Parts: sequence; C-alpha cells; structure tokens
Amino acid sequence: MSEPLQGPPRCQRLRETHIVHSMSDSYLRCGACDQLLDNDDLFCSRCGLPTSINVNAQVTIADEEGLEASRAAGGGKDIIPDEPPPPGQHSTVRFNDRLRQILGDEFELLSLVGHGGFARVYKARDRRLDRVVAIKVIQPDMAGTERYMDIFRREGVALANLRHPGIVPIYDIRERGGLIYYIMPFVRGTTLDRRLDQSRLPPFESRRILSEITDALAAAHQAMMVHLDIKPENVFLEGELQKALLLDFGIAVAVAELVPESGGPIAGTPSYMSPEQARGLPDIDHRSDIYSLGALGYRMIMGRPPYVASTIEEVIELHAGEPPVPIRDINPSVPRDFADAIMKCLEKDPWNRFATAKELGTVLQNVTFNTPRDTSSAQVSSGVSGTTVALIIVLALLVGIIAGQLMG
Repeated sequence: MSEPLQGPPRCQRLRETHIVHSMSDSYLRCGACDQLLDNDDLFCSRCGLPTSINVNAQVTIADEEGLEASRAAGGGKDIIPDEPPPPGQHSTVRFNDRLRQILGDEFELLSLVGHGGFARVYKARDRRLDRVVAIKVIQPDMAGTERYMDIFRREGVALANLRHPGIVPIYDIRERGGLIYYIMPFVRGTTLDRRLDQSRLPPFESRRILSEITDALAAAHQAMMVHLDIKPENVFLEGELQKALLLDFGIAVAVAELVPESGGPIAGTPSYMSPEQARGLPDIDHRSDIYSLGALGYRMIMGRPPYVASTIEEVIELHAGEPPVPIRDINPSVPRDFADAIMKCLEKDPWNRFATAKELGTVLQNVTFNTPRDTSSAQVSSGVSGTTVALIIVLALLVGIIAGQLMG
C-alpha cells in the first residue's frame, strides 16, 4: 500500500491542532510539535504549520455575499498588497508580481477573491479566449515544500478527473517558476453556510440541495474518491437558480490511500464526521461521506448539526455513541420518508447506512410532499364512496325509464 495522503494544512486536522482543557482555561497546542499557540495564531511559531483557525472555505469560487461584506468593511480591493515574503528564494519579488510574471500575457489578474491557509484564488481574464476565470495558486510560503506541493497537485488531478455538473471543473493544472496553480471557471453565488445563517430551509428546498450534492458525490465515489469534508461551507449555491456545487476536494483521497492499516486521525470537520472518521479507524470508505450527507441534511432541516457540544472531544464522543434525536420528534411536518432517509444516513454502523450515494439519491428523488386535499373531494371520500354514487345515479335512470314505459 502506498503512503497515505495527509490532508492539507488549511483543514481542521485533529492531529495538527487540538484543544487542551485545564482546570481554569483552554488553549491550543500544535499537534505536530506540541508548541503552545495563542487563540489568534494562524501558524505555529515553532514548526510553521497552519492552525485550525487558519481556514477559508472560499478558495475555489467567488462568494458574492462574502465579497460584499469585505468591501463594506474596507476590503475587497483589487490585488491587495502582499505581506512580506518569507526569507529565502524569491524574497525580493512580491508574490503578485511573481505570479503576473509566471502567467505572462495569457492572463490578466483582476482581484484576489479567496485567501486561505493553503491557497489563494484570483479572478483573472483569459486574454486568448476573452473569458473570466479563477486561478487557484498555492500559498507562496508553501510553494517550496514538496509535501504541500504534492497535496495541491493531487487535489488538482482528482478534480480534473471528476466530470459532473455539480463539481467545479479544472481547465488546466500548471507548474511554472516554482508555483503550482489551477485554471478554473469563475462562478458566482454564495455558500450554503451563509444561506443557512439567514434562515432554516424548508424541507422541499433542503431535499433539492441534498439531492444535487448526493448526485455529485456519487460521481466522486464512482471515481473511487472519498470527499471526507462535506459541510455547509463546502456547498456552493450558484447564481439565481441556487444550483448546488460540491467544493473543496483538498482532502479527498483515493480509497486505496485513505488511511494506514493501523488507522489514525485524519482531516475533516468534527460536526459532520462519521464516527469511524472522527476516531481514525482503518478501512474508512464512501459510507463515511454518506454519514456526512446525513449530518448536512439534519443541519438544513433542524437548523443545527446532529450534535452540538463545547469541545471537539465531546462532539466526537456523541457521534460515536449517542443516537441523534429523530427529526420528526422535533418537527413532525417533515415528510416521513425524507426524515427516515436522513436518519438512516446517520446510523453508527456503516453497514446500516445506504450502501451507495446513488441509492440515497434514488430515495431522495422519491420523497413525496403532500398538499392539502380538495375540500369537495374530502367530503365525498368521507361520506358516500364514488362507486356508490354511480350506482345510485344508474338506478335513478332505470327507475325513470321504467316509469316512462308504464305511463306510455
């Protein structure tokens, strides 16, 4: 078995950053070197690894609401100034100028639209094809580290091989001048997370979004890829139609390379992790994503994930041993077949969940949303049946015919 692929540093790795509780306070330590961290540290001061708060889910497409909020706060400027680059190679060249030089005359950089711990995304114009694109490029301080370059490269290859309308494609992957970057479509919309901050979604809309994400995930599973980080921040609602797109395959890996045989913690988001993923058990497969789909559906309908606790450890323990409160116990208006499908996804034993995302998608498509029955129809059905009414009419006609013959 080949060496397992480690998740990218911008993901909330349980191994890299963890919360330690004492009698009077809580603080962060770097899981790689055990260095104490301040609550607002983006990188470990000793080993340089990004911390769990150094996360920006918007590293592939433009979140219009987020950009507007940034502009209102004074941000959103075209090509924001760079921080001083780290010592070493290219230390005298600003990153934006370096990227422009690498892109040459083919692309015109317009603005920076995403800035996470692992990558930057620029809005750019493809001069040859006269179209706006997104350019996702690895952060400059990680470009010289082969491990991070390999993670970034593998994410690009995975995306390039996933062809589905619910997955943002990659036009090209390039490595030039010591940088690696993707060329992608520039898509406008907002994240499901921001949409849920506004209001809880009605069951019908929740079913639609969950169905579209399930369909995209089925394509990923068909390609032997497990996503491992399904959550509202990684679902993008595109344009006026709010078409659901599945984002951030940064920690998606081939099933054969998922975890070592002995297991061990892996990347992900605790509120949406399956029990086996949260505990780093061996032999994790696509059914872990199905559990996460259930947690996502629960969040859309109930307004919160299945489990809420004050610490990561408590959330993990709840996922592992505590059954979630049934949806219809809280909201009986949710269609039974929809609620049952979500609760089946959240089964602790992977063998008790849906066998495939495609099977879940079929169930979701068959969910029925009852509408109030017509009052007149209800009155007929609650009284005399339709067959009885027809017999009465026929008998009345026969009596009329017979009476007419007698009178004649």
